[in-house]
Amino acid sequence: MKILQMLFVLLWRIWFFVINIFLIPLWAGASIPFLFKEKNYPIAYWFHQMWARSNLFLMGFWYVLEKDEEILDKNKQYMIISNHTSIMDIMLIYSLMRNHPLVFVGKAELSKLPFFGFVYKKSNILIDRKNLSSCIQVFKKIQNEVDSGKSVCIFPEGGVPKSSILLDNFKSGAFFIAIIKNISIIPFTIADIKKKFPNSSIIKGSPGKIRIKQHHSISTKNLSLKDKNNLKKKCFDLIKNQLEKFEREKNK
Repeated sequence: MKILQMLFVLLWRIWFFVINIFLIPLWAGASIPFLFKEKNYPIAYWFHQMWARSNLFLMGFWYVLEKDEEILDKNKQYMIISNHTSIMDIMLIYSLMRNHPLVFVGKAELSKLPFFGFVYKKSNILIDRKNLSSCIQVFKKIQNEVDSGKSVCIFPEGGVPKSSILLDNFKSGAFFIAIIKNISIIPFTIADIKKKFPNSSIIKGSPGKIRIKQHHSISTKNLSLKDKNNLKKKCFDLIKNQLEKFEREKNK
């Protein structure tokens, strides 16, 4: 029985790659003409959202969103942060931030992928964490994207942590930028997907419900860079406490 279950999961994980053979050219490819002018980026962003939502639907995922009562200003930019557990986190953020075109700060290595890499590079900010000059350039690019009217999403853990880690230490970049550009931070806590679509194994996982908490935005007004570490700790504690709450609810 266990072997059959593992086989099913393996086929299901292969299905993810199969559907993206079609979804990437369909949705990401359709966005290419709109990636060359800033004013057209919201159109490109819509296609990226369709790619993300198609992935979630075809993989059998749906999310239940809990959020604090707040109306986000469509005309404002935000710094989006979240715990990072799987490639599906990207799909979820795209789906959740429908009215705020954003760019992700992600690994430079993904730009090497055929076709997808071109779209990824044109629509996001790539970082090589081993290269100091690259990191400096990234901060400049992020500020330019905010100035052009886009929100930014950064996973402050700096990557997907080991499965044994509930929440890895946060890096400072997201909070540094949020303070400098005086933009509010929107923290998300994503549960369940770490087990349902883990990066660590292709024979583990399952379709199903994903619980998400969208926390109230955190203002950076009147903050200076000396407040950066306190801001980082506040966001870390907020997400960590929510993850622990999700775990308690699941075990009831």
